[in-house]
Amino acid sequence: MHKERIIQLITRKLSGEASPEEIEELDALLKEYPENAYFLSLLAEYWEAPVPAMADEDADPEMRFRHILDAAAKETQGEAALEAVAGPGHGPVYIRLLAAAAVFAGLVCCAWLYISRSGSHPVVPELIETVAKPGAKSRILLPDGSVVWLNSGSRISYPASFTDSLREVELEGEAYFNVAKSAERPFIVHTRDINIRVLGTVFNVKCYPEDNKTEATLISGLVQVSKAGNSQQGILLHPHEKVVVNRVSDDVQASIGASVPSSVPNDMIIKHLKENAADTAMVETAWVYNKLVFDGEDFREIAAEMERWYNIKILFHDETVARYRFHAKFESEGITEVLSALRISQPFTFKINNNEVNIYK
Repeated sequence: MHKERIIQLITRKLSGEASPEEIEELDALLKEYPENAYFLSLLAEYWEAPVPAMADEDADPEMRFRHILDAAAKETQGEAALEAVAGPGHGPVYIRLLAAAAVFAGLVCCAWLYISRSGSHPVVPELIETVAKPGAKSRILLPDGSVVWLNSGSRISYPASFTDSLREVELEGEAYFNVAKSAERPFIVHTRDINIRVLGTVFNVKCYPEDNKTEATLISGLVQVSKAGNSQQGILLHPHEKVVVNRVSDDVQASIGASVPSSVPNDMIIKHLKENAADTAMVETAWVYNKLVFDGEDFREIAAEMERWYNIKILFHDETVARYRFHAKFESEGITEVLSALRISQPFTFKINNNEVNIYK
């Protein structure tokens, strides 16, 4: 594992892309594995040195780096030969140099994995991670022009630049995507339970690790949803449809209130939403417009939403109360106002102590 990291850091340093933290990390690794330090200096020397003109260099922009590796390898072989004839007493040094040369050969071979196909400098994909803390939201503009709204307590990671053939992001939590159209480059959202593949559309994904289900809701366009690790078996989602993947037993499906077509994997359930409902009024997307909408969810599920929304902790002291269901809409109300409004329709009491809310019958 350390060799792969050393290769990555060396290529970034030579190409001038390494951050100060990465350079410090490389220095620490070279101190721990000193057999690689000499070859880094040797490679760096040839990297900076002028390279003799080559007839096909313009046709193959990687030729310069290839020449550098060849020259460094020749110097290594030459020094090993000098040690071999140095006379008695130099045997251990010679053996160590050969061993180090073997390490260098491995590094050189692996380093080619990091060489850019469009130039002579090594390129290491840089991942960007954005986190929306509890009680906050974030709007992100992706490298392709797609826009993502990240809900409270969520994180998304994506490359600094997408490839020419694919756009991939990883999500934990909830996000609303407005994907820029690009027929040649599919856009894929990876979550713990499902993968969503699109070309250009608007949809919402909810996959908090503490929830017992993952949801994907399509607003416009067309998406393909497949279970993580099984891209061959997927379903097509149409506008105003939602797919739900439960992490509980199949018995729970009966309580979801949705039909399961034979073409749908066992634990993927499609629900049809109201087609005339505006985004601002839908439970799945109202959060983008800073609105809390509850449409028959139980109190425990609603509490999970409010915990992320207000950055609080809610504790139930009565299971009957936790099963209450509510229909309500809120926009700018605080937690006290929300709870006071909810208890008009269902009897319960609550106490707030700093960021902790206790709910009683």
